Amino acid sequence: WIPDGILNICFANPNPSVTSTVPNFLSLSGIANVDLLGLRNVTSVGQHFLSDCGYLKMVNLGCLQNVLSVGCAFLNCCKLLEVVDFCSFEKVTCIRGGFLSGCSSLKTISNISGLRNVKSIGRSFLFSCSSLVS
Repeated sequence: WIPDGILNICFANPNPSVTSTVPNFLSLSGIANVDLLGLRNVTSVGQHFLSDCGYLKMVNLGCLQNVLSVGCAFLNCCKLLEVVDFCSFEKVTCIRGGFLSGCSSLKTISNISGLRNVKSIGRSFLFSCSSLVS
């Protein structure tokens, strides 16, 4: 048993054969910190990736520079999430529904220009993000 809010996850060693994440991958309420460096070869993020991470406060998506598509409910209902950085999301063209929905503490989105190649965004993008200021 691991108490909520102390789980730290690190993907330190990149595996070139890992190119996508499975549904519900890292959908754990107890995650407080996550390092995605080892996922730099991922081109497709499955649905509910990092969703319902109730203790996650910040996530830097910079290492996911090869992602082309984002599944539904990515970073959904991360109620304590305050900062998201899109510095290397330039290849993303499709974001499914529920992305960053229910992140009521989200205050800052850094490097939003990283989403400049997105051609479609599903429903509920940033829905209920009532604390967003920049």
